[in-house]
Amino acid sequence: MSDSGDPLFIVPAVQPDEDVAQSPTSAPAKEPLITVERRRLQRTSRIVRHIDPWSVFRVTLVFHVVLYLTLLLTGVLLWNVANATGTVDNVERFMESFGWETFEFKGGEIFHQAWILGLFLVVGLTGLAVLVATTFNLISDLVGGIRVTFLEEGVGPDPETRDAPSWRQRLRVARPRR
Repeated sequence: MSDSGDPLFIVPAVQPDEDVAQSPTSAPAKEPLITVERRRLQRTSRIVRHIDPWSVFRVTLVFHVVLYLTLLLTGVLLWNVANATGTVDNVERFMESFGWETFEFKGGEIFHQAWILGLFLVVGLTGLAVLVATTFNLISDLVGGIRVTFLEEGVGPDPETRDAPSWRQRLRVARPRR
């Protein structure tokens, strides 16, 4: 990176065409094998004024269902590992040492409660996301939306180098002479 913060990239230098005659008495000019050029960045602004609630509903519903199934499956796998290694029994005995006469985890009840709670969370969080998108639309009608600025690299020719060789000419590698 240079001092100005513009990214740099390396491009092979343009090689002279083979059919250009050079005088046999003059030494061939030494051209650099590579040149360094700056990438041209163009600043572009966009304004977000509307978010479609239907698309928010679809995306968040699929996201929350996948998250729900992933967490449910992870919980079942961790429960089976903890039960197989004796961790559940150790925790139950530890809790009984605090004064409970009987302390027991019931895996089926825990799974059933997690299953029901997860469904409520999927519906609730999806509805909340749609409500947020609708609220954004109402507020953006009042204030005009959110301005977002992007930096785009090399869109079109650089005005300073319109007569410069094309990128194909810059990347061409000279064939060795025989």
